[in-house]
Amino acid sequence: MPDPTPQILESARRFRLQLLARERRAASAMVRFYGGTWGRLQPEIRRLRAEVEEMRAAGEDVSHNGVERLERLESIRGQAQTELLQFAEYADGAVRGAQREAIAAAERDAPALMRAAYPTDAAITIQFDRMPRGAVENLVGFLQDDSPLKDLLVEAVSDAADSFASTMVTGIAAGWNPRRLARTLRSEFGMGLTQALKISRTEQLRAYRTTSLNAYRTSNVCSGWEWLATLSPRTCMSCLEKDGTRYPLSAEFEDHVQGRCCPVPITLSYAEMGIDAPEPDFTREKGHDWFLRQDEGTQRGMMKALYDPWKDGQFALEDIPKLVKSDVWGNSWTPKTLEQLVPEKEVHHSIPS
Repeated sequence: MPDPTPQILESARRFRLQLLARERRAASAMVRFYGGTWGRLQPEIRRLRAEVEEMRAAGEDVSHNGVERLERLESIRGQAQTELLQFAEYADGAVRGAQREAIAAAERDAPALMRAAYPTDAAITIQFDRMPRGAVENLVGFLQDDSPLKDLLVEAVSDAADSFASTMVTGIAAGWNPRRLARTLRSEFGMGLTQALKISRTEQLRAYRTTSLNAYRTSNVCSGWEWLATLSPRTCMSCLEKDGTRYPLSAEFEDHVQGRCCPVPITLSYAEMGIDAPEPDFTREKGHDWFLRQDEGTQRGMMKALYDPWKDGQFALEDIPKLVKSDVWGNSWTPKTLEQLVPEKEVHHSIPS
């Protein structure tokens, strides 16, 4: 079976860039909604800041108990909870919409990838027995009512509301400057947004990959699929090691949270398809080899605390990927920690001279 041709790799990368562009649009919409939530709370926050400044000006002790007596605090806390739950509803809808868009994109892109593996003038027919859209969405697994996705979104914003209120109490009781308090509140308030964006990105890509794999499985030209990672300093070490590994069609794609890798089809050989042409002989550089030819600064920046033990021979690059299993969210490959790679009793410490 031939390796993926340059054309199929180029197509895969183009489709991935298009998917990431759609992901950014969805993220931008969520950021705008979240920013509106903050804006609606600002008048109450300004009033509370004014009360605190008046207390300070009058020489009153702005203690923890004093802050709790301020009715404004309870008012803002309640508003934050209400606004954040509304955001959870919006985010849930945004993620579902992004998933459906990703499914539609994969239904277009997967056939194009398989066709790209063969000459344009080849007389071949690729059969696609498409699974009904609803069944694909169920395979993605997070579109049903009372789904773990919805529960996770609600949990994310509830945590942000708790942090929001706690920061208000701590900051005012500690005598923070009102401007510092406002900046910190905004930073803490964004915790829920950060988590929601992670969920959105992860589930949109999951929908795309699930649909792509379904297309490969139901075609008559694929024998398996290959893990394709981006070869860059931003790519995690687990994904670099997974890059180029091959799997049967029955295998699922198990990337980590916010992972941007994708499966590319391994197509039948020209001879198997009855094409009278030389078999393509293309071997692309895999993530493992790409990493080995990088300079020390790049390698150290990517491996961080793992670099020195690796150079000392305490583990191999192939040891880094670890499969984390989850009955709810599915399995995912992630990098092992230093403690997992090198048990503490085996770590070799250099003795200063």
